[in-house]
Amino acid sequence: MHAPARPLLLLLAACSGTTSVPLGGDGDPPSAEPIDTGEEDIGGTEDTTDTGEADTGEEEDTGWPKGCGKIYDPDELPEFDLAFTNAEWSGMQTDCRNSTQRYRPIELTYDGETVPAMARLKGNWSWNCDKLQFVVSFNETDPDARFHGLRKLMFDAPWYDRTLLHERLAYPLFAARGLPYCCANNARVSVNGEYYGLYSNLERVDHEYLERNFEESDGNLYQGGAELKTNEDVGDTSRLTELRSANSVDEIAVLVDLDEAVSEWAMEAMIPAMDNYWAGVEINYYLYDHPSRGFVYLPYDLDISFGDASYTDGSLVWPDSLTVDPITWEHSGWRKEELLKIVLADTFWCERFVEEVEGAREVYDPDEMLAQLERFEAQIQDAYADDPHAHYSIREHTAGLALLREFIPARAAFVDGWLADGDHCPARW
Repeated sequence: MHAPARPLLLLLAACSGTTSVPLGGDGDPPSAEPIDTGEEDIGGTEDTTDTGEADTGEEEDTGWPKGCGKIYDPDELPEFDLAFTNAEWSGMQTDCRNSTQRYRPIELTYDGETVPAMARLKGNWSWNCDKLQFVVSFNETDPDARFHGLRKLMFDAPWYDRTLLHERLAYPLFAARGLPYCCANNARVSVNGEYYGLYSNLERVDHEYLERNFEESDGNLYQGGAELKTNEDVGDTSRLTELRSANSVDEIAVLVDLDEAVSEWAMEAMIPAMDNYWAGVEINYYLYDHPSRGFVYLPYDLDISFGDASYTDGSLVWPDSLTVDPITWEHSGWRKEELLKIVLADTFWCERFVEEVEGAREVYDPDEMLAQLERFEAQIQDAYADDPHAHYSIREHTAGLALLREFIPARAAFVDGWLADGDHCPARW
């Protein structure tokens, strides 16, 4: 069972030589000589003593999940500088035009520290050469290297998020339900000393993420429920093969922590996460094969949430997002996952899912969320206004915020009505 819900505001306080590969998704490029990316290779126990977490003076928390480090402090707007040589920066522009992800050497400066690192472009559908997105890696040449306990930093600025606040608003809701979650805030990023833009600063789902979220952190991690990201040297994916061949709820229940699964799906349905596993999008999630609990679902890439995902002309990507059904709605290009359909077609687990939607609605507090939105917006407004590569004008950014303020309570009201209607189980497809 997942942990009980915790107050959302308390949780927010705790969170605080190159190789070229074809452009893929938001995951790391496949390993290729001469660089060993070592992205999720746990290979042994790393020394992550220097986590960079703020010293609060309080007794150390020995439970899980652990709090977020200082780099993700929601009360700060951290600043990072990426220093490229002229040739490498020019090469990064070429990489974008050629839709190629290529790690290039940089020096990263944060809070007075300067360290060598590597950077590549980030994105799939969010790819846009007007404002580059970055993955910064510290373990490309030395697999054991870490920065404040992290292997990588992710700077995200998708062209369809006018607010740059979607993921900051979404992840604390998962945390409040006792579910795994990514740390997130915003950050100012400079390139060669000149301000380049405002970003979402997101925790990478990797072994350090597992260590923060789980007491037992040495199981297999799969990106998109498919690509093994830890324990690659062993490469035992037999349990994933079993999961893929399961065709009954009893077979699934032997392998999956279904209490956690229906809770994670319900939280995605609540917000709603229109581009994630619940909606049928099989690339925007991770599966963790927990050594004791079985497979658990990890939320990831929640930037199309809360309805305000827009094309550059201001029209909405998903204009029906306010009223999508928490059970039956599916992404038009992907369709519901068969595993989810099998589970929710079972009356018991469907009713458990509805209970978890009720729990998700309890932590989805519009007043708290709108207060968060105002606090976060006050923190980033100057950085957004000064962003020389912003995808949207201040007027368009303000319009996105206004829509978000309307959507948050309206979605709560819709789900309240849906819950009151009842008669949702078993799910009928």
